[in-house]
Amino acid sequence: MHKKKIILSIAGSDNTSGAGVQVDIKTCQLLGVFCLNVVTVITSQSSKTIDDIELVSLKLIKSQISSIFKEYKIDAIKIGLLCNLKVAKFIKEFLTEKSIKCPVVVDPVYGSTTGKIFYKRESYKKLFEIFSPLKPVFTPNFNEAKLLLGKKKKYSSVENVLETLYLNYNTPFVVTGIRENRREICDYIIKEKEIIKLKSSYVDIKNTHGTGCVFSTSLSVYLAKGNSLKNSVNKSKKFLTNKLRSAPNFGLSYAPFL
Repeated sequence: MHKKKIILSIAGSDNTSGAGVQVDIKTCQLLGVFCLNVVTVITSQSSKTIDDIELVSLKLIKSQISSIFKEYKIDAIKIGLLCNLKVAKFIKEFLTEKSIKCPVVVDPVYGSTTGKIFYKRESYKKLFEIFSPLKPVFTPNFNEAKLLLGKKKKYSSVENVLETLYLNYNTPFVVTGIRENRREICDYIIKEKEIIKLKSSYVDIKNTHGTGCVFSTSLSVYLAKGNSLKNSVNKSKKFLTNKLRSAPNFGLSYAPFL
């Protein structure tokens, strides 16, 4: 019997199925792996706003994680929206105590495209400090990366931002979604002080809800399959681009694509 790779998604629930654990499950299914999930936050949202949000109790999150690791060998972990530093600390301590060695991808969601902010800036910075000892791959977008470094200091280039991130946290970063011209979108990798620039075609559509989730989840899948970080990012970018090009039309100004 063929053994599937198993990905654990620790993230929020999105009732539109465009982001969070719902789209993580869909992404994993399309890529031929199995997705377990731990729900951290429950949201009520539409294409225009997040109407309500409720944190899952730390007790229940601990129970979800513990029950999964009692029975399953996890091949990669994707960590998305938490909204709670106590949850982040528990996850970090749990993975450290259990000596979990699989790839970890952290998609540090600061806010939604519709305008909901999930962390105060200092708490957001603390999130990176908590997880960095695990040596995960962080996948902030460029605005999140700049927010992490602060607005007071000016940075001369994307490379300068990346070098500062690596100096501060000593773990790989993939900074996503940098629009350098009308036709292309670029992602940058920094690992062990090496900077790699990867380009892809810009897909001009409105259905982009969940792009960060799909990218970080597919990245965890390809890392679980044994690909290098560069190859995993390249394959994730191709997967994302193809799915954006075939996005369904919901007739909304901002909608899911997967």
